[in-house]
Amino acid sequence: MLAAGTRIGGATALALLLMMAPAPSAFAAQAADPPAPLSDGDQLTARPGERLTFTAPPYLPGWIGDWGISKAFVQHGTLRMHHPAITAVATVACDTPPGVYPVGRAMPESEGGPADGHGGDGASWVTVKVVDIDGAERAACPGKVAALPPEEVEEQWPADDSWPQSPWDVRTFQPGDKVTPTATVMGYDEPLTSRGFTGRPVMRGVKAVVTATATIRCDAEPGLYEVRWVGKDEVWARYRVAQIDDATRASCRDGTWHLATGWTPWLVGGAAVALAAAGAYALVRRRRGPARPADSGSSQV
Repeated sequence: MLAAGTRIGGATALALLLMMAPAPSAFAAQAADPPAPLSDGDQLTARPGERLTFTAPPYLPGWIGDWGISKAFVQHGTLRMHHPAITAVATVACDTPPGVYPVGRAMPESEGGPADGHGGDGASWVTVKVVDIDGAERAACPGKVAALPPEEVEEQWPADDSWPQSPWDVRTFQPGDKVTPTATVMGYDEPLTSRGFTGRPVMRGVKAVVTATATIRCDAEPGLYEVRWVGKDEVWARYRVAQIDDATRASCRDGTWHLATGWTPWLVGGAAVALAAAGAYALVRRRRGPARPADSGSSQV
């Protein structure tokens, strides 16, 4: 469920990001409005069957893709970018006895984290106080949990960030659009494949950044599409093709579509755009290292 990548810039880059960020870490119950921030180490009270939302400030992009784990949860939550916040959701298991449960942060199993994503505490984050409930509420709890809507796995990133920032960084394109997949070095002169592309664009570049220019097929139907590196099984990126009318599709085929509309600037290929986005992109695409000590004087979220 999580993006994998490489951190660049080291401790210096992270320290600079921390200096610029005033917001504390956050953990709160899911609501219509954004969850209110809670400081690291705070406690939340919840009932069995309740779904919770964790919110972390975006100045720690290395947390994106990590798991929020606890013995109290049905399964782990995954921290995802929902601009401007990084959030995760998890549900308190119906059979959770009353008590106080640590909520930790851990790498996913695919990156060396625990195989049991809800059975450990991970790096200590906050706690949840689970209250007692009567027999009738506990009996109704499984049905309540089953009725919860599916977790939203698609991420929302700033529109001017290079794409993709993660496998679930789903941007919307129109048939005929030219888009610029961008990556830290994963392979020079290696093609990408997607059933929504007109061909197999080849990733090329200099130093730590490779890009390609891909064109969305004029006959691409609306829906969600996947992008893979040729010869690799994992999904590297996803995008959505928008619905267009017949006249627009015809103008796409005869090449007049973008003569009137112009290009969306961040979609256009070019080394300057790619290099400008590379630092933030590579930092977000995972950093791996030990959690900072709780007494470091800065938020861990």
